[in-house]
Amino acid sequence: MKLTINGKELSFKEANLDISKLLKTLNIEEQVVAISLNTEIVKKEKWGDTPLKEKDTLELLHFMGGGAR
Repeated sequence: MKLTINGKELSFKEANLDISKLLKTLNIEEQVVAISLNTEIVKKEKWGDTPLKEKDTLELLHFMGGGAR
């Protein structure tokens, strides 16, 4: 399966990927990321129920700590 993630096309052997499985495959912690699938934000509670399809486009937005100095 080919997916575009943050502008890069990546291939995956597994055909039954959902967003949660994808994050585990990429070693990304669920607590520090937001997901856009084909320009639509997907709520965290739906990640395990959101299957990915060939040529889907995802944006993984990582949260960063910090503040005013």
